[in-house]
Amino acid sequence: GVDLDTSALPEGWRARLVKVQNANTAAPSGHPQFIGWCLDKEDLCVAKLCAYREKDINFVHALIAANLVDPTVIRGRLADLPAHHHALGHRAAAWLDAFIAHP
Repeated sequence: GVDLDTSALPEGWRARLVKVQNANTAAPSGHPQFIGWCLDKEDLCVAKLCAYREKDINFVHALIAANLVDPTVIRGRLADLPAHHHALGHRAAAWLDAFIAHP
């Protein structure tokens, strides 16, 4: 987990959280079953591209190359970043546009 100020996330990300609850999220006794909330895969890619570390760029590159995420959705969500993250979004969008043009 990270602090909400740590990641650059697009508007609406909370509504797209993915619920994870199964036998693996239960206490050793089986009860209670805990709930994990994970970022939507494209929202995660937005945060990774805004962080712009080599490992994050490689991660997003691999997801796009494997057709596990939609770069068009990622591109749209980069435009939905809060104003204080616009500079990060522009840098991330430039990388994404270049990748899409020359995979």
